[in-house]
Amino acid sequence: MKALSSQHLSVMTIKHVSEKGFTLDREGTDTWRHWKAGAKIVSTVSDCERAVLFKEEGHMDLNEYNSMAENIDAIIFEGFSSLLLEEEHVGKVFCLREWNERGSYLQGVKGKVVAMCSFKLIGDGVLRLGVDDEILGERAIQFVSAFERNRRF
Repeated sequence: MKALSSQHLSVMTIKHVSEKGFTLDREGTDTWRHWKAGAKIVSTVSDCERAVLFKEEGHMDLNEYNSMAENIDAIIFEGFSSLLLEEEHVGKVFCLREWNERGSYLQGVKGKVVAMCSFKLIGDGVLRLGVDDEILGERAIQFVSAFERNRRF
């Protein structure tokens, strides 16, 4: 992400949380009281940030996020592999724990694999996070730039 923003590209991130019942909101806060009163969308505004929370269960709709990202150059999804593996226009960066995970990610993948990476040295062609970050950043910039050029034509 740092490489993209250093090129003056605007970035949006979307993080999947697999923990059941996870919420940013906490019982007893004003926003929590707004949910309990029936609000479906709650926004908070302070001197340093704005946040919008949608209180819905169910499937994530990529088009909904695309509409929120109208002025964004790149969206980074963390997680969501089952949702995004078959999306042709989505570049993939796979973060592996072990070499044997590689095959399961590559099976049925559509679109560009930008990189495979890991926090540890696990095999040829797998970038090390914290060591090869510049290479990963260059690949991400190349993918976004190529996507932008193709989208305009």
